[in-house]
Amino acid sequence: MTLSPHRQHKIYIAATMGYGLGSEDPEEVAYYKQIKEEMKKDRENGDLGVSRPE
Repeated sequence: MTLSPHRQHKIYIAATMGYGLGSEDPEEVAYYKQIKEEMKKDRENGDLGVSRPE
């Protein structure tokens, strides 16, 4: 079973706002961890916000 776009959005909001997931569904937990890992990678690389030409 794939996650519906609505559920993906709710998990994305929870991850970006720093909230816990509150679910034990392995598919939802995997998606949550994926988002958290991407956020961590972006923070380490300095890829924050919109890049603008100078």
